[in-house]
Amino acid sequence: MATNILNVYSAALAALSMGMRVSRTAIALIAGIVGYVVTLYFLAQPSFAKAFDNWMISLLLWMSPWAGIILADFYLVRRGQIDVAELYREPSLSAYGDINWGAIVSFVVGLVAGWSVEDGLVPALQGPISTKLLAGADLSWLVGIVVAGGLYLVLGRRTEPIVVPQAMRGGR
Repeated sequence: MATNILNVYSAALAALSMGMRVSRTAIALIAGIVGYVVTLYFLAQPSFAKAFDNWMISLLLWMSPWAGIILADFYLVRRGQIDVAELYREPSLSAYGDINWGAIVSFVVGLVAGWSVEDGLVPALQGPISTKLLAGADLSWLVGIVVAGGLYLVLGRRTEPIVVPQAMRGGR
């Protein structure tokens, strides 16, 4: 219980930051119930460790392409510069815009590429390249990062660079 307090609180804050018009208490209650149900599911499995490992593998599959896009955008496209004030403006007025479709496409392609070389415990998470050509080696994290990040560099760039005040540069 004590370990999950921060998880429930963080989930509530994340939901509120997405603009949901629900009280923090209600969101925390929902997150707590979902966490409890998932824990019961894990405990009901023949092997808690195997069920938990499957969950962790599923997280790795989507986190790798996401990380590739974030790293490519921050370090290579924006060169460590983010204008925080622009992040909070209306999308139609913000220099960052609304939806970056290049990032969405890069994420999906990175997800599929990562899956193709993944060797998860669940058959659905066993990619054809990993099982047939790599003797079960799991390179999903590397392929997901490289493919999504590389494709984002091609598809996701904004045409106009954003001038960031010196005080807001990424920790320099």
